[in-house]
Amino acid sequence: MSRGNQRRIKPEEIQAARFKFRRRLAGVFLSSIVLSATLFGGWWLNESMSVRQWKIDASPSLKQAIKKQLEAMPSHDFLHTQPFLLRQQWLAAIPDMAEVQVSRILPDSLHIQAQPRVPMALWQDENNVIYLLDSYAVAYRPLRKGESPDLPLLRLDRAKLASAFSLLLSLQQFDTAKMTDLSEIRISAQNWQVYFSRGESWLLPQGKENSVIRRLTRILKEPRWQYRSWRIDARAQSRWFIRPAKHGGII
Repeated sequence: MSRGNQRRIKPEEIQAARFKFRRRLAGVFLSSIVLSATLFGGWWLNESMSVRQWKIDASPSLKQAIKKQLEAMPSHDFLHTQPFLLRQQWLAAIPDMAEVQVSRILPDSLHIQAQPRVPMALWQDENNVIYLLDSYAVAYRPLRKGESPDLPLLRLDRAKLASAFSLLLSLQQFDTAKMTDLSEIRISAQNWQVYFSRGESWLLPQGKENSVIRRLTRILKEPRWQYRSWRIDARAQSRWFIRPAKHGGII
């Protein structure tokens, strides 16, 4: 039986193949060493730059809220304490905070500066839940039990909230003293019902709040009108009705 023809491999080719294999093996081994060193270095750097102390510049209530957030974090390592992440988390978790700046101070500190949200009014929604309303017309949280801020109350549907806020801004612009006396704003049909202290009240048409309030506040600053409280019906375009207010509450 004859043997099939077999190609005889030259020793030089065998040696070259072995060298090539060893070179590949060395490359894989070297890559593994570099990868392990990189991972270990990253882990070490991440842990060594963990936050261990912080300084908070804020009002007492905000400072306490931020401190509570920091203490509740599962990890204070570098990855979990990046300033932009902390800012996003805290703005979502602390409704009374309007803005916060977070700065890292190497190797292990944070400097935090927070500004409180300033409420401008209260808003009672369709379900009789009362919210704090900020200067951007954002209802940012419900009123807590025991809270009683001295702010005007808006009793209206959410759809009318932006219009009521525009009325507030007009009043603030044209008569800041009147704004401090403002008690409540309601809406019925096409009219605004605006109530102040000492029994004063205004009936205003919707859609013309700015021009009516500008004219009305100018009139009420005249000597003839400024020292008394009035019930004013300014719904008609051709004639307004002004009567002395009755003391003792909302008309």
